[in-house]
Amino acid sequence: MKLYLIVAKGKHRGMPIPIGIDLFVIGSGKACQLRARHPRLADQHTALVTRERKVFLRDLGSGMSTFVNGEELPASEEWPLHKGDTIAMGPLEFRISFSEKALNQRDLEEWALTTLDYDTGPKKSALQELADIEHRVHEHHHDAASAAGAIMAQMSALKGVVRGRLRITREGAISVIKVNETYLVEEAELAHVKKELHDNLDVTNQRVLLDLKNVRKMSTAAVKLFADLNQWLSLRASKLALCRLRPELVSLADEMRSLFHLRVFAEKEDAINTRW
Repeated sequence: MKLYLIVAKGKHRGMPIPIGIDLFVIGSGKACQLRARHPRLADQHTALVTRERKVFLRDLGSGMSTFVNGEELPASEEWPLHKGDTIAMGPLEFRISFSEKALNQRDLEEWALTTLDYDTGPKKSALQELADIEHRVHEHHHDAASAAGAIMAQMSALKGVVRGRLRITREGAISVIKVNETYLVEEAELAHVKKELHDNLDVTNQRVLLDLKNVRKMSTAAVKLFADLNQWLSLRASKLALCRLRPELVSLADEMRSLFHLRVFAEKEDAINTRW
């Protein structure tokens, strides 16, 4: 999978810039891999850092601002990046994206513009999108085309909706949120996860099940995040439970049960078949 910066504004909007090295510096100086002269762009302004198959944006301490999704990055700090994130510095603005296959230049430019137009459009929450899919599955069908559309909708419902680090599906009356992160430790990563959870779960009268099967390491800050999420959902008359924590996280599971009164299930099926 290859990383691209897609120019998000200006006369070069939609131009894909491939990132093929582990340290890609952006600024006005000659040593930068991406160089532009502008009074609001430092000699070495910011850098994309690829480490252990993850991508980070690092502010290089120039005193000039770097932004991720509209929020200023603290000086000389790193921030994890994911598909769809917007980064900006000086007059430059880019969208982060990945291509799973090699494309010729014409197809690559078309893909970049399509990606940019899709990402910048209005986006429903995952639960709203799933509700629309379920409606298409159950509506009456009067011809072969609409019936085929219903089959496709049913397949989409089974796959769920991906929002950043989350895959969200419906299992009966329960919204299942699978967290697709291995480490819930870094403050910046937790801030991303929190925002994605809030953006996609701001509904009422829901049962929300967090599936943590993929999480190998979790900090006490992550436990606090789930406790705060539980309280946030309770204000919306919704309930939260967790499932499939790895054996090495059992002590944290006990903490969540005792201190924050969170339901923690060993298996997803147990949570789905239990009243809570």
